Amino acid sequence: MRKGFNVNGIVQGVGFRPFVARIAQELGLTGFVLNTGTGVQIEVQGDPDLVSVFERKLHREKPSGAFYIYIESAVLPERHDESSFAILQSDRQKELFTFIPPDLATCDECVKETFDRSQRRYLYPFTNCTDCGPRYTVIEALPYDRPKTSMKGFPMCPQCNDEYSNPSDRRYHAQPIACPACGPTTRLIARDGSVTPDPDLTKTARLLEAGKVLAIKGLGGFLLACDAYNESAVRRLRELKRRPKEPFALMALLDTVQEHCEIDEEQLATMNSKACPIVLLKKKRSSSIPDVVAPGQNYLGFMLPYTPLHHILFHHLPKAVLVMTSANLHGDVIYYKDEDIGLVLNLCDYALVHDRPIVTHVDDSVVQFLSDGPHIIRRSRGFVPLPIKLSNAEHPPLLAAGGDEKSTFALAKSGYAVFSQYIGDLENVKAQQTYDKVFHHLRNLFNIDPTLVVVDKHPAYYSRKIGLSLGLHTVEVQHHVAHALSVMEEHRLEEAMALVFDGTGYGDDGTLWGSEAFYVKGFHYERLGHLSYFPLVGGAKAIKSPWRIAAALMPPEEAERRLGPNAREVSELAQAPGFPLACGMGRLFDAVSALLGICTEQTYEGEPAQLLQMAAEKSTETGTFADSISISSGVVQSVEVIRMICELMDRGKNVEDIARLFHNTVIELAVRMLDGASCHNVVLSGGSFQNVLLYEGIRRRLTDMGFQVYRNNVVPMNDNGIALGQIAYVLRRYEHVPWDTDEDTRDQREESDSRVS
Repeated sequence: MRKGFNVNGIVQGVGFRPFVARIAQELGLTGFVLNTGTGVQIEVQGDPDLVSVFERKLHREKPSGAFYIYIESAVLPERHDESSFAILQSDRQKELFTFIPPDLATCDECVKETFDRSQRRYLYPFTNCTDCGPRYTVIEALPYDRPKTSMKGFPMCPQCNDEYSNPSDRRYHAQPIACPACGPTTRLIARDGSVTPDPDLTKTARLLEAGKVLAIKGLGGFLLACDAYNESAVRRLRELKRRPKEPFALMALLDTVQEHCEIDEEQLATMNSKACPIVLLKKKRSSSIPDVVAPGQNYLGFMLPYTPLHHILFHHLPKAVLVMTSANLHGDVIYYKDEDIGLVLNLCDYALVHDRPIVTHVDDSVVQFLSDGPHIIRRSRGFVPLPIKLSNAEHPPLLAAGGDEKSTFALAKSGYAVFSQYIGDLENVKAQQTYDKVFHHLRNLFNIDPTLVVVDKHPAYYSRKIGLSLGLHTVEVQHHVAHALSVMEEHRLEEAMALVFDGTGYGDDGTLWGSEAFYVKGFHYERLGHLSYFPLVGGAKAIKSPWRIAAALMPPEEAERRLGPNAREVSELAQAPGFPLACGMGRLFDAVSALLGICTEQTYEGEPAQLLQMAAEKSTETGTFADSISISSGVVQSVEVIRMICELMDRGKNVEDIARLFHNTVIELAVRMLDGASCHNVVLSGGSFQNVLLYEGIRRRLTDMGFQVYRNNVVPMNDNGIALGQIAYVLRRYEHVPWDTDEDTRDQREESDSRVS
């Protein structure tokens, strides 16, 4: 008999065709396998029992990186013109909609081979096979074949071609296959432009040992590296990068990581996964890593080597801890193009480069651990472009534009969403240009031409302007509603209470929200509670200088006494109209941090609130001052919170204890905002919930009260995940309404969508 299979999912770039060919050849079946625009097409012919064995193996024994969405099968007419099983040239179809894998960390077999002196790839930085190596960052178009990748400029040598053509070899049809004879090479470029070959990275290792700052071209862009033990090197890196205090990511071998941080089995499994993200780990008191690496932090962000290049560096430097942070200036996207080398050399002493082009950038992903498991803080390398299955496949192709901070958009089609990598903050031209470039790349890669765009309500967002510029039917979604719906979409909830805490988001009433308690059913929502509004005197200046927020919440004399003469002026100005009104939970945390003298000037996003959390974690206080804070119609009085902080300071309480009491109070007030809730599902989202104390405290209290508590798992709780909520809003809004975009229907929908705060 002859049987055909169409397989859709992550089936290109993971050794799937070689896997199919091996099974078929072992069973003596004839036929073929090829990549198509919709996945992989297979036809097998032979004894019916053996065809059945093949089908069982197809379902049960897929490669480790493969992910099935569906498998369609059909009995076909037999053919009498074939005598073997073959991997055929990919089918060039016009309709392209398939999924491709993310970049995969180096497998154990390739690591062993890299350090085996008898192998021709000994100390070769680009060793890979069908189970590992670059994927998303080298793919130019689908179907995924070498001529459509950035490896097309490296013709295979006879030995690589033999491996590529041998069904029993683990490099059978591995598209990025390379060796020292035919693949990419590495070289060092000094600031003066001089070039030195460094094929085995010994020179690079010696420079790092000598305290130099290096830029290293990796999978998805340049990373700046230096010896983390060398304080002067780290300080110089901070000066070059203009990042005075933001925590730096680190890379080391596992034994070294365990010397400096507490790590459990689940964290270890995540660090060792194919994604190999940065994982935030509790820093041991005995750690000798200087505070300048992560000033004031109780956690260190560590990742293990995830490419042969990294493994070779640590072969030369086995005890090292290296800073590995993106090569860019504040606000810029990570540098990744060859033409960026001039910018890169301004940030380092030497640059280690290679000649394999990077098609699209990816930053390192970041994962933290909460009591209920891992939470992705930044979804990028190792996760993108894995698809996310949606609750409803009946929707037109659409673009969810995301937001402007931690910008990430999504394209959706046929019940699946493909998210972009983390792009960054769209506050400068380079980030905006990158957003445009990644949008066109993903749209072309997956052949998704949106007919509808979902945007944030913020009138000044660049992501919104991009959406509107497409001239398509456009739907607006309030920022915090999108946060709530992102969790509901993940967990398939139709109805829920929601607590959404973050810094700022444009509200339905024109103010800046960020401390919302919602009731959500379908796409309808009701705002039940929030912090009382306070003015941001100076607008964005208040976010950069959070003492301004504290001063605006205090009487002039009090503000001057505690924060200085400039604070008095801000307090007086706060009484006048004209300043933006905000109620973001993140802004209140910032104000308390400034008032306590922990952080009065922000040098990176979230710094005041982060350092406030770090201080609170050092206290064992269990009380609250929630009973001293009034709540009227769900509105919590922000000014009373600041007043109580001042009272505690006057009583002589130490800073750590006050910080903890504040956290405990916010937890209690958040729970009280849900008083009288009739729905027992509660979703938590927003960037403030990256605060472990806040998240754990609210989750524990709500669980004890009988609520079912949910949070984001597949996307971050911060703005990196709101595109999913934007999609969810559209799926729910039009679930029972025929899709069309004529003007009459558009006007009716926009009118029916109005909300009263």
